[in-house]
Amino acid sequence: MSKIATLCLFLVLLDVCNGCAGLFGGGGGGCCCQSGCGRKKRSVDDEEAPGFQFRGIASKADDMLCNSPDMKALIQAHMKSSPQASSKSLQVALEDHDQHRYVVVCSENRFHYSVKHDSAYCGSRNGTHYCQAFAI
Repeated sequence: MSKIATLCLFLVLLDVCNGCAGLFGGGGGGCCCQSGCGRKKRSVDDEEAPGFQFRGIASKADDMLCNSPDMKALIQAHMKSSPQASSKSLQVALEDHDQHRYVVVCSENRFHYSVKHDSAYCGSRNGTHYCQAFAI
């Protein structure tokens, strides 16, 4: 056999061997045997997905501003005529209600916020302003 034929045969065998994960690694993605050897699963099946635990708090579909009915009742009962008065009143009422600490923000304008899904939060509005309370 000539040197060129030997070299071509070597290159063809090397290419075939590289495609099979069992000989030289190469597993995981590209050309491989058709049975799925070396396949890396990157998706989560629906039955394997864990459910989210909200630790006793859950928002209702019709009230996305609040995940605690008790907080909602307290906020609505203690809102005053001005944002400043409401903020002070709500802070005292919420902290007297349980052992948690709260951040209370009241404003005449709506505002955006982010909160962890397992934190208690609630918001409400009277005729003049909005109030939001967050357990910390």
